[in-house]
Amino acid sequence: MCHRFTLLNGEEADRVVDWLRVVRRALAGGMGADTVVPPSFGRPGVVPFDAIDCYPGAESSVIVAEGSAAAAADASAPTAAPGELARIDLVWGIEVPWQKGLVFNARIESALSSSGMWRTAMEEGRCIVPVRAFYETRNVEARPESARAAGAATVSGVAAVPNDPAELTRGTVADTEQGVLGLEDARVATAPRPRGRRPQYRFAASDESALLLAGLRIGDRFALVTCEPDAVVGAVHTRMPLALAAPEALAWLDGRSDAASLLQRHLPVPLIAEEEPAPSKQPANPDQMSLF
Repeated sequence: MCHRFTLLNGEEADRVVDWLRVVRRALAGGMGADTVVPPSFGRPGVVPFDAIDCYPGAESSVIVAEGSAAAAADASAPTAAPGELARIDLVWGIEVPWQKGLVFNARIESALSSSGMWRTAMEEGRCIVPVRAFYETRNVEARPESARAAGAATVSGVAAVPNDPAELTRGTVADTEQGVLGLEDARVATAPRPRGRRPQYRFAASDESALLLAGLRIGDRFALVTCEPDAVVGAVHTRMPLALAAPEALAWLDGRSDAASLLQRHLPVPLIAEEEPAPSKQPANPDQMSLF
C-alpha cells in the first residue's frame, strides 16, 4: 500500500494543469499528446525530502474537472466553464465510521464493482494527484543473487533486463490488473540485507515529469487508486498507485468515461526505482487501513 508520496507545490501543480489543458487541445485538434512536452520536476536540491513528503492526514494539491462535485465543494477553485481543469487542495485519507484510521488507498477492483463506498466517487469524484514520486516498502522477496548476476549493470537502482528470457519473470509479480501489461524492461536490484526494517523504494517517472496518480474524492478528502503492479514496482510490492499518461488522466477526469475500458487499454508509465533511507518523519499511524 502507498502511504507516502512527494508533493508538488502549488506553482508546480498549476504547471501540470496548464500542460494537461494544452494536451487536451492537441488531442481535440487531432494531434498526439506526445507533441506537448511535459514540465519536468527533478529532485529539489535544498529542500529536505521529509519537508515535502505527504502522508495520510495531510493536504495535497489535486486536479479536478470544473463542474464536478469535487470542484464545486472548493470555494478557492477559480470560476471556469464546466469541464475546465482546476487545482484544489484536499486531505489525503477518508474517515469512515467503522475504523479508527483513515482509508487512504482505494483498490481499483472495489471501485469498479459499482458497490460500496466508492460507487458515487467513481461517478462524481474522480481526481488526479500530481506528484514527484511515490514510495513503497518491499513486501516481496528479492531475486536471488545468482539471478541478479545474470543481468546487466544497474542505473539509478534499476537493473537492465537479463539476456536470458527466463529471467524476465523470476522474482517478479505478474501484472494482470484490468488487462494492464507489465513493463518488461527493468528490475530493482537489491543487495542482501540483514533482518529488520524492510527497505523502502522511491518510484518516479523516467523523464522526471510529474506522475499523474488516479484518485477518488469523497467530501474534502481523497484516496489514491491502487492496482496490480507493473514489473518495476512488482519487484518490490504487490500493489501500486494507478499512474496514468496525460490522455488517460484527462479521460479519468471525465466522469462520463468508462473506467474499465480505459484501464483495459492502459499501458504502464515508465518508472525508475531507487532505494531510500528511512524517512525521518513518519505518519501517526502508518498501518492505517487501505483495503477498500
